[in-house]
Amino acid sequence: MRNRIHLKYRRGKIERITTLVLLLLIFPLQGIKAQTPKDNVGNFQVAFSTNVFKGVYLNDAIAGANVLTETLINEYSRKKYKIIPPATFSSMEELENLIKLQEVEVFIMHSTELLRLKNPNLIIPICVAIRDGSPYDIFYLLINTKSGYTKIDDLKNGRILIGSPFEADIPVLWLDNLLKERKLEKKEEYFSSIEYFEKALPSILPVFFGKAEACIVTKSLFETVTELNPQLNKELIPIEISQPISIGIIAIRENISNPELKEDIKKAFINMHKHANGRQYLNIFRSQRVGEFKKEHLASTYEILNLNER
Repeated sequence: MRNRIHLKYRRGKIERITTLVLLLLIFPLQGIKAQTPKDNVGNFQVAFSTNVFKGVYLNDAIAGANVLTETLINEYSRKKYKIIPPATFSSMEELENLIKLQEVEVFIMHSTELLRLKNPNLIIPICVAIRDGSPYDIFYLLINTKSGYTKIDDLKNGRILIGSPFEADIPVLWLDNLLKERKLEKKEEYFSSIEYFEKALPSILPVFFGKAEACIVTKSLFETVTELNPQLNKELIPIEISQPISIGIIAIRENISNPELKEDIKKAFINMHKHANGRQYLNIFRSQRVGEFKKEHLASTYEILNLNER
């Protein structure tokens, strides 16, 4: 009989995904019609994945974002654009439909969503989020050294916790891949319990105290936690380590009719860290800046999806 899986979501008010903040900091909300390729009237719309802001308080984010909006737009836009409320998508079908409408200029998403597009050539990745000097993060499968576990094969019927607030489905895809590579059962059958947290520490502590067999967190979050709690670093070790995986993607519609707009959007994102308020917001979301996109940023995500969807 299959084990029952209990999915628990813990939401924090402060932790947000970096890509949502980048969206709100640059583009305020007003209510008018969007620009299309046939109607280049200087209007502007963005769309972002709901996967990047689960648990976020939008009103709080918008209120703070307004501090930066005028400064960045005035400095980096050669023309003035009227902004309409952003669109959102929570599934690949909704994202595909938004792209077909050709009324959205900027898309904020995870790398997994970009690579799942049926026709990815309709949008162009321009930027990636940078955290700790890298556009990638690494995932750890952590265990307590006292447990004697040495590999994921030892965790059958164990309790596993996932505490990665910024990475959406990526840690789950990585876990699925680990089980598939070892020819083990699917996670719903393999583990007795899977629990999700939007903070790293609540997923780490039960492993430290022997209340859970393992947890998945990013390398950067684990290092941050252990800096404040050095004893954790003595008891917890990773038995599985992922390849570096892209953090977040900012893309623009390929057929935007105003070429200057493409350049202005990219410049505004890349230079955001040069403003004091911009750095303050980036620090809250554990990101130092936004960098220019390169094709190699998607290589590891493609590998994860390719194995997972075979």
